[in-house]
Amino acid sequence: MKYQVMKRCVIQGSTWNVGDVVETGKDFHEADVKGLMGIGRIVPFNEPVVEDRSIGLDDKPMPKRSTRAKRRAD
Repeated sequence: MKYQVMKRCVIQGSTWNVGDVVETGKDFHEADVKGLMGIGRIVPFNEPVVEDRSIGLDDKPMPKRSTRAKRRAD
């Protein structure tokens, strides 16, 4: 499971900074994880959901934009 570090801490001898994502495995003891969650050092990490916002858009190219003529200096 993945956890996000909320406050700088040391887990199993490694220093983790705020915002780091720690993936627990065989190296981490469940007691350490529960302890760090209890004091607010880490929280469960939720993967951001990526939305496909291109639904309904056409594949045709955008029309060319018209521009004004430059003003002549007299």
